[in-house]
Amino acid sequence: MAPLQPVLYVENNVGLRFCRAFNEFTVNHNWGAVYQGHIHPGMQRAQHGDEWWIEDISGKGYAILTSDLAIATTASERDALRRCDARLVGFAKGDYDGWEQMRAITRHWDAIQEELQKGGPVILKVYAGPTPPEVERL
Repeated sequence: MAPLQPVLYVENNVGLRFCRAFNEFTVNHNWGAVYQGHIHPGMQRAQHGDEWWIEDISGKGYAILTSDLAIATTASERDALRRCDARLVGFAKGDYDGWEQMRAITRHWDAIQEELQKGGPVILKVYAGPTPPEVERL
């Protein structure tokens, strides 16, 4: 079931501050954000595989925002993305700081939103600079 408002599931590796900042501007972009640590607090502990939460989040209609594009290269996790019609947005560099993350999202928001609204499964690789997002439909 899709949420009443489009929602980004912000992974712990992106951060709570990003989530809060994104939500400050919901009136401008009509999306909300939820923080992984609030939805899945067990993610702070060591675990194996992301398939279970990809399935859970996709089932809620949320899109995923991550700094870890390894999700898109691990065979079982990539299969989960495909199987669940997941929508994944990942930063081109895993070490972008918070400011670079915000720059990447705000600079390319219109293109990101357009691709996410088409549904999944899709992987978007987003850059902080002027390079447009790379789109991979699974």
